[in-house]
Parts: sequence; C-alpha cells; structure tokens
Amino acid sequence: MTLFSFALILPVAAILEILFIIFGQGPDGFIKAFTMTADWTFSTQTPPPPLEYEGHYLCTVAAGGHKNIVRPLRYGKRLGSKIVVNRQLMTANAFEDLIMERLPIFHKAVRGFYDRYGYPISRHITSPIHADIVYILMKPLEYIFVFVLYLFDSQPENRIAVQYSNYKRRNSNAKKENCSAEKSCI
Repeated sequence: MTLFSFALILPVAAILEILFIIFGQGPDGFIKAFTMTADWTFSTQTPPPPLEYEGHYLCTVAAGGHKNIVRPLRYGKRLGSKIVVNRQLMTANAFEDLIMERLPIFHKAVRGFYDRYGYPISRHITSPIHADIVYILMKPLEYIFVFVLYLFDSQPENRIAVQYSNYKRRNSNAKKENCSAEKSCI
C-alpha cells in the first residue's frame, strides 16, 4: 500500500464508523464486523471445515457440503486431522468395519476397488455443490449399508456411533490392560 492509498482509506473508514454508530452498531461495529469474518481467526462463529481433498474419500468429502443437505453431526478425527462427520460417513465406515471383521478377504477386495476408483473421483470434488451431489448419489449405498448392519450386527447403532471417535481406541486399550493383568486373553 502506498502512503496515498492509505490516506484515502482513513476518510472512508471514518464515514463507515459514523454510519455504524448512527445505525446502532456502536463504536466497535467496524471491528466486530471484521473480526467475526476475517479468516475466522477471531470469529465467535464456527468456521467452515477446511476441505482438504487430498487423502479423503467420497463420504468424507461429501460431509463438506451444505449443512442443510449433508447434516453434519459433529467433528471427528481421521488420520490425525479434524473432519466433519455426518451420519452417512459414520454408516459407511461402520459397514467397512463390519466387513473387515467378518469377511477380511472380501474387505481387501472392496478396499482395493475403492482405493483404485473412489479416491481419484473424490479429488474432483472441489466445491460444496459437488459435495452435495456426491452425498445424494451415495444415499442408496448408505441405505444398503444400514440394512446390512442391522442384519448382521447385534448392536448396529453402537457401531455407527463410535466411528471417528476415540471410544474404540480407549475400549481396546482397556481390554489390553485387562488382558495383561489377567494374562489369559488370546
């Protein structure tokens, strides 16, 4: 910024400040407007999730769509990164968890197919609108996943609820501690 352009900003800022005071925003209205939106650093609102598409799969990226469509539930952890988690993402992950547990050979084939085709497709989802479209296209698969979970899992909602949480890790650590204390676990 040159000194001349900086000097021109001061009268504009003064006029805006006067308008904020007249319309009831108070003398700090301009600062509030800036800090509540500028890069979300000082914002009191929840920032939009960072959509790092590198390394994410279809349902993870789809969770970055518009809130009223994808309905995010909470934040979760994926490979050490904070991600937005919705029901579809948790259901897909719970389904994968179930087939990994019950059919490891089939899981390996499904995972190989998905790594080969799903990941490259997900790299093209670069906007919330694209994420919304993927979310809607994945809906029939979500229903199939839920059907299979309810058919073959004794507690499907528990399996779904613990996805992308620390619960499974804490639970397995507690089991390891119990096993080492009893020395009878397989």
